[in-house]
Amino acid sequence: MAIRAAALMIVLLFGAANYLVLDHAIERADSFVVETERTLVRNEFSHQIDQVVQYQSQLSFWDRSFNELAEGMPGDSFVRDQLRDWMWSDFGFSWMIFTSLDGEKILGVHRGEKVSDRKAREKLHWVSDLTRKAERAYYEALSPDRGGWQVAGAKEDPDLLTPALPEIHVSGMRLIDRVMSIVVVQAVIPKTLYIPANRREPTLLITVKPVSQKMLANSERRLGVHGLGFTPIVTEEPGLVMTPVGGDAYNPMVASWRPNMPGSFVWQSALPQIAMFVLVFAGVMLFVTMRFSTLVKALQRSEGKNAFLARHDPLTGLKNRSGFDEEVSRAISRGDNAPFAILALDLDRFKAVNDRHGHAAGDAVLLAVARRFSDRVGPRGCVARLGGDEFCILLKGAHEREGLLELANSLVLDTQVPIAYDGQLLVIGGSAGIAQFPDHGKSVHDVMVKADAALYSAKNGGRNRAVHAGDVASAEFLQPGSIRAA
Repeated sequence: MAIRAAALMIVLLFGAANYLVLDHAIERADSFVVETERTLVRNEFSHQIDQVVQYQSQLSFWDRSFNELAEGMPGDSFVRDQLRDWMWSDFGFSWMIFTSLDGEKILGVHRGEKVSDRKAREKLHWVSDLTRKAERAYYEALSPDRGGWQVAGAKEDPDLLTPALPEIHVSGMRLIDRVMSIVVVQAVIPKTLYIPANRREPTLLITVKPVSQKMLANSERRLGVHGLGFTPIVTEEPGLVMTPVGGDAYNPMVASWRPNMPGSFVWQSALPQIAMFVLVFAGVMLFVTMRFSTLVKALQRSEGKNAFLARHDPLTGLKNRSGFDEEVSRAISRGDNAPFAILALDLDRFKAVNDRHGHAAGDAVLLAVARRFSDRVGPRGCVARLGGDEFCILLKGAHEREGLLELANSLVLDTQVPIAYDGQLLVIGGSAGIAQFPDHGKSVHDVMVKADAALYSAKNGGRNRAVHAGDVASAEFLQPGSIRAA
């Protein structure tokens, strides 16, 4: 009762401390971590979009690009040098599309290779809202100037590390070719920001930069999060934090990740109380463990030893009669007359060894024979000592008569090899009988009787030999026990 009362008191104290301290701390820490990581993830993708805008502007905010479009779409050398060898090879833009507002003039490049106008227009379908926004932004930035048009310049900010760009670009994140990608759309303009009167209608440049696994891995390392990726906005999964990125209302995907556990914050808040209760708990449990561990281990050792001795011969370590019966019963229980073979063996002249040299010599002989039988049979079967100098072997599965005779004769030869003991060699022999299930009986009893009868025939035939039950005349089969009398 004292132990139970002490354990109950510790559990109550531990539970109260955890509830009062950890519940409040974890709730606050979880909320803090999730909101902080949401801000970090949104800022990370905003930074990546800004970088893509800067890369794209090197092509869309460029005199050479503007001049290439004077007579239509860019030529092959421009596509090769700027779109394939630069934007695709160096920056990894998977799609680059030049298009007029009406879509009549269009040039599409996918992974550095020009594609048909039809494929380019199909891709524009997925970013049509962005192209409309880019068109509006372009026209809103125009003002008359010197018989043409001037694009409003960017507001310079000395704190920015990248050059400011005219605010005529539009960006968003879309699922392009089954990969989340950053899409930037901007009218192509010259560095001077001056648009001649006959060039007022713009040509838009659409670029697509896939968000690769390497980009996500780099972001994970920078942010200290894990499992960063994209998930459909309708996903409901416990433990998954999501936030929209890119400011694109048409994007059906959101950034998702597994939030960090606020372990350090919680432990700093609760460590003093937890340490005190853990020390009390450890002291009580140490007392209980010391009192009962020795008893439990002793009981386990005793039960294990008793269970082993109940099924094994204490001298040789082989299965005893009980253990052997279990093995045979398992072989029978497989059903469908699953075949197996029984080899019954007796040692010849073993009694003479016991009488002349003593029981210690007899034990040495039994140990040597058991070891030889086990080595000979190996994983093919189960070797048992049924008592005295009687051994029995179970071989599961179907076996040919010749193979069984060869094994049994090898076992007989093993018994004939002299055994060194106390400076002398002990010589014995052996006989073996073989029977098979279901050929020689429909029950274990019948098979064992046939094996014993075959063993008896081997002894009568001069010993040191093996006999198969199929070679024994029916008149020779004896009742159980007759062999041992012989």
